[in-house]
Amino acid sequence: MNKLVFRKIYIYSTGEKQAKCLEFDEGINIISSSQVDGTDRGKSVLMRSLYHAMGADSQFDDKWNDNSKTYVLQFTIGDDLYYIYRSCRLFKFFNVSKELLFSTIERKELAEKLKAYFGFAVQLPNRSEDKLEITPPVYNYLPYFIDQDYYNGTDFSSFLGLNQYERYKENVLYYHFGAFDETYFEILKELERLNDLKSKQERRSQLVEGMLDKTSDELKGSSFAVDMDALQSEVEMAREEYSHISNSLNKVKQHLIDLKNQKFELEVALSDLKLTEKKNEKEIDFLNKHTCPLCSSELVDTTALRSSKYNVSDDIIIINNDIQRSVLELDKKIDLEREKYKELLSLLEDYEVRLNMSAKEVNDVLKHKGFIEVRDSLLIEMHEVRKTLGSIREKSDALNKQKRQYVDIKKTINKRYYELLLSDKTMFGLSEIDERRFDKITSKFTASGSNKPIATVMWYMNLIRLKNEFNPIAIKFPIVFDSPNNAETDNVKKQELLQYLLNNATDKNQLIISAIGFDEQIFSEDFKYNIIKLTNEKYQLLNEEEFKKHSHLLYDLCNK
Repeated sequence: MNKLVFRKIYIYSTGEKQAKCLEFDEGINIISSSQVDGTDRGKSVLMRSLYHAMGADSQFDDKWNDNSKTYVLQFTIGDDLYYIYRSCRLFKFFNVSKELLFSTIERKELAEKLKAYFGFAVQLPNRSEDKLEITPPVYNYLPYFIDQDYYNGTDFSSFLGLNQYERYKENVLYYHFGAFDETYFEILKELERLNDLKSKQERRSQLVEGMLDKTSDELKGSSFAVDMDALQSEVEMAREEYSHISNSLNKVKQHLIDLKNQKFELEVALSDLKLTEKKNEKEIDFLNKHTCPLCSSELVDTTALRSSKYNVSDDIIIINNDIQRSVLELDKKIDLEREKYKELLSLLEDYEVRLNMSAKEVNDVLKHKGFIEVRDSLLIEMHEVRKTLGSIREKSDALNKQKRQYVDIKKTINKRYYELLLSDKTMFGLSEIDERRFDKITSKFTASGSNKPIATVMWYMNLIRLKNEFNPIAIKFPIVFDSPNNAETDNVKKQELLQYLLNNATDKNQLIISAIGFDEQIFSEDFKYNIIKLTNEKYQLLNEEEFKKHSHLLYDLCNK
């Protein structure tokens, strides 16, 4: 089984020559402290440090100066042991012999390197190019960590820096569950390209069909004209379609000019507004010094005048924002009109080539021959357009068939998601949560007061269940839940929640939780767990003794 297990976490404060080392078992680990005064012993720091060392950004308290700390995490994947070293943005990765395998200061590069060992990396389309890319490592760990301060129902809020991808929550979850993968996003992108190509070909088909009808009309019962005037009249009839395109081109061109003029006027207005703003700010400075901005005389009370000037400043900001938005909207319209102009220009050039309207070459034979050639050319093009459209439909149908397979997987996952959450809701008696919120993974739900931690843990645990069930070959990361029984939870609910976590602990994922005053005698003897009790003074998690004991590892890895 592809399972990742945290073995040891080392935290160093080199400036203070202090450190802390904690060792974990493969199964259930509980970090605890005294029920009486066990707060502020460093449980949350330890819990946050685990995935922080792996490349995520945890949300430490202000008292914890992360920039002065170095983290070393020892972990195993199957039978292989590794070390990961983090100091601010610097990451190093070592094997069991402490040989440096790679180092980086870039998160995406870190994720790409770790993929070779994890066999897994979430991939999402980026915002700028809509191009699929391996995401930073934090997206690999989202379902596995809850910070004690962020039991927020179905929101991922325990890590920093998660909004760089659009609709990341849905895509990340389905990627973890195996319903989305690289092929799925490639299908979406190719379907988008084919739909765009289809629209262009359909517009082309309409134009060619119109030109073909016009040319065929000209050839029906055709006879040669007796004089050049009559011939010219016939040629002018063929120019109608040409004129239609030309007129459309002129309209687009004029519209483009009008839009550019509007943009120029707005930019001038924006420039004038900036001058007005500077002048108003200067007058405010005068008034703050109790000096009249017009005559420089001293003023006793400038409150009313300053209020007026501040109102002007507010109005300037509002107008400034409105103008900037209008400029951006005009930029979009200008880009669209440019594309229309290019397309019409291309059609115009094609039509001129086909009809060959040069007045010098017009004669009876060339006229008839020219129309025949144009008709034949249009027939060939119509055939090619229809052939292309047929090919697009075939490819789109095949891709949509593949896409439906992913949609069916999503439906199956959502159905199972509903079943799991409904069962847990009933077990915990969370009647305040509307079960219709369980229909889709994208729907949000939460609970209030003492039930909020329960609803949050319930959601996370079922996400992990779904991944293990629908994507069993994917790597199993450790479950790290910081103080799931804190906040307003009463003793009965605290015990129920811990019991729920222990009951759902399996050999698939290592479980690390923190709990003040954990009493193993309350729970069944069937559970085997490693209890780690913190007995240090408040805010004194690190100490000099452990630094002396473990500093050799720090220096060893630092110097490679």
